Order: sequence, then structure tokens, then C-alpha cells
Amino acid sequence: MANIVKLLLPQTGILTRNVTSVLCKNVRFESHNLKTNLHKVNNLEKRFLVWTKKYKTVEEVPNLVPAETVEKARNRMRIRIANIMMAATLVACILVSMSGKRARDRGESLLQQNLDWHKAVKEEAEKEKLKAEATS
Repeated sequence: MANIVKLLLPQTGILTRNVTSVLCKNVRFESHNLKTNLHKVNNLEKRFLVWTKKYKTVEEVPNLVPAETVEKARNRMRIRIANIMMAATLVACILVSMSGKRARDRGESLLQQNLDWHKAVKEEAEKEKLKAEATS
């Protein structure tokens, strides 16, 4: 940007900060009007533009859209998806909590499951031991 300002202004040395910022704003505005900052959108970005209500249908979205518009649509969708994920996580936490409380009320616990598993393994080992003694 500074190179453009240097090309546009004579080398007088009287350039102030305010004049530079005004000129930079004008240059940005002109470059936006010349449509040099366009982005070729893909199907997902077209859908983002429709979901953020920049366009009514996917067919209406042109192939080249200002990059700022696409970036704003992406950011809005990123925020929406993050909010949906937070809500889904909250719902999942509540469901898991309810499921755990129901299991507690039925008398299920990790300790009991572990004891049952060990009992089943011991019984199976005893059966195999009896089979081995019977065959020999």
C-alpha cells in the first residue's frame, strides 16, 4: 500500500499521516470498485452465501464474489456451527447424566460389572479345568 502512495504523491517530504490514511482509504475504495479483490466461490461457499442470506438461491450466486463477502459468510457459518456444536455437547451431557442416574437406580455400577466379569472368567476357567481332567 505504501508503494502505491509513493507512486501517487510527489516526493515533497510534506506528507502527513492524515493525508496518507485518506489516500490509502481512497486507493482501497478504488481497487474495490475495479473488482480486483474477487474470489471464485466453490459449491460450499455458495451454500454459505445462501444460508447467510446474501443470495436467495445457489443458482443466483455468481462465480466471482468479493472476497470480503465470502469471508464474512464463512465467519458467520463458523460461528453458527460452533454454537450448534456447543448446544449438541450440552444435550449430550444432559443425556449421559440422565442415563447414569437411571443405571444407578437399577443398581448397576462399575464395581458390580467388574465383579460379575471376574466371576464369569473364574467359572469358565474351572469348566475348562474339569474338561481337561476328564479327558486325561
